[in-house]
Amino acid sequence: MHDYKVSRLFDIPFKTKHVIIRQEVMWSPPPANKVKFNCDGSTVGAQSCGAVGFVIRDSNSTFLGAISSNIGHATALEAEFSACLLAIETAMEMQLNQICLETDSIRVVNAFRKNTGIPWQMRVRWHNCLKFCNNIDCSCVHVLREGNQVADALAKNGQGLAMFSSQWWSTPPTSILAILYRDSIGLAYSRLSTVKFCPPFVFEVLFAVFALFFKLFDVSGSGCTWFF
Repeated sequence: MHDYKVSRLFDIPFKTKHVIIRQEVMWSPPPANKVKFNCDGSTVGAQSCGAVGFVIRDSNSTFLGAISSNIGHATALEAEFSACLLAIETAMEMQLNQICLETDSIRVVNAFRKNTGIPWQMRVRWHNCLKFCNNIDCSCVHVLREGNQVADALAKNGQGLAMFSSQWWSTPPTSILAILYRDSIGLAYSRLSTVKFCPPFVFEVLFAVFALFFKLFDVSGSGCTWFF
């Protein structure tokens, strides 16, 4: 507001932020006879405490299960990989043979397709999971963050769990009911972007110029007197 008043005082064009809807993003169910795992990782704090979450749904958008898990210290990339690994390991336990993994991490998708870029401490676990995926009907696809809201909420929930503990739901927790319903009816999320405006430092420079002016000149009603 202060910058705006100054711009009006000196008749300086003032550019404001404009929000633009770039894309409509929605979650889509998997093909018939397949189940979809939406996975996400989360990190918070200076020590990067990591958590993961995933949700399982079928082609009718029916909820089949979900998990939140605290994985301790982890980088953002490690959290994303851990979420996908945990989803695959759960698919093994459930003896599923037609699955679709969906994540908002392009690096995880590239690792799945090209087997590159895996964090070194996860390589053995990753290759074991990939071996399982190669023997079943399994795909890994990228989704924009707006289409991965349920997994995002579950991963953030994991931040509140005890270190290295997990919570499994066989019925939907109340915290994600609204998002699940929104996904089931195909209601889209808007992916927004903003138009940048003139940065605040422009006004700081302007103030500095005026401060210098008043320092060099004695401004009075009769005119200006040099100090030097």
